[in-house]
Amino acid sequence: MDNNISPEIHSFAQQIVTNIIGTQSKIKGFEWSDGGGLFCKVFKINTSDGNFILKMERNKIFFATRKEQIENEVLGNAIFQKAGIFCPNILAYDFTKNNDIKTRYIFTECLTPDWLNLDDFDEITKTEINRQFLTVVEKMRTMTNSYFGSVSPSGILGRHETYDGYFHSTLNILIKESEELGLFTDEELDIVKKAAAKPLVYSKKYIATFNHGDIGLHNAIWGNINGGEKKLYVFDFGNAYYGLPYYEEYICKTHGDNIDIIEIMDLDRNLYDNFLIGNFERMFWTVTQRLTEDYNYGRMVDWTKEVKKDTSRTHITDFVDKCREILQV
Repeated sequence: MDNNISPEIHSFAQQIVTNIIGTQSKIKGFEWSDGGGLFCKVFKINTSDGNFILKMERNKIFFATRKEQIENEVLGNAIFQKAGIFCPNILAYDFTKNNDIKTRYIFTECLTPDWLNLDDFDEITKTEINRQFLTVVEKMRTMTNSYFGSVSPSGILGRHETYDGYFHSTLNILIKESEELGLFTDEELDIVKKAAAKPLVYSKKYIATFNHGDIGLHNAIWGNINGGEKKLYVFDFGNAYYGLPYYEEYICKTHGDNIDIIEIMDLDRNLYDNFLIGNFERMFWTVTQRLTEDYNYGRMVDWTKEVKKDTSRTHITDFVDKCREILQV
C-alpha cells in the first residue's frame, strides 16, 4: 500500500469493492493515479476481479464554480453515454458525504492504458483516434438544453434563460469568493466588478449546449476495459456545464490539441473571445494551489509545492490588467 494513502481510505475502498463487486473480491494493489488534481483525488484499485478507479472530491475547493465535481461526473457521463459516446461505467457514487470517510466519490471501471499519448501510436491508429474524437465533438453539438448553467438541477451556477444571465451570475459567484478571501485591493475590486458588469454585445441567439469543461485528448483514452475492443473513451466531467455551442471546438482550434475540427463560421467573435470567466478561474487556480494542504501524491504535488514558495501577487495583478483591457474596449 502507498505510504501516502491513509488506512481509512484503503478500508473504505475495500468496503466499496465488497459491496459492488462481491465479498470474494480482494484488493491486491492500491495506488495514486496521475489523474488527480486540485479538485479530486484519484486512486487505482487492483482487485482479484479486475481494476477500478476511485475518485474522491476534495473537502475544500477554493473557487465555487468548480464545486459539485461528483454530480457533474455522474450526470455528464450519463449524457455522453446516452449520445452513444464511450465512457467508463460508473458503478457507485455518493453526493452526500454520508459515509465512513465523509467524502463525495465515484467508483468506476478502469481503462487500460491509463492515458492517451498520440506519440505512442502508428499513423493508422492516430487517424482513427482523431476520427473518433471528431465524432465525439459532432455528437456534443446535439446535447442542447433550454437553459445555460449547471448540469445539476440544484447546481451552484444556477440555470439561466440567456447566456448573459449565466455569464454575469458566474462572475458574481467568483467575485463574492474573492471578497471572502480578501484577494483584491479596493481599487482592484472596483475594476473587476466594472469589467464583470459590462454588457455582452452579440447578434445571434444561441442555444445552450453541453460543454465538457475540459475536452481534449488529455481527457480521453484509446484503450479497453478488461481486454475488450480498443476504442476512444472520454472521462473527467467535473467541470461540465451548459454554455455556448461550438465553444469547446473553438477552444480546441485556437488553444488546444490542434485537431482539424470543422471551420467554425458565423460566430460573434467578441463573445467567444471573452475569456473573463476563464481568466478569473485561472487566477483562482493559483490561489487554490497556495491554499491547499490536501495533496494529491501524483503528478501535481511537486508543482503545487513550488507554487506555494512564490508569495507574489502577479497572478492577481495580471488578471486585473485583463479587466482593465476589457473596460477599454
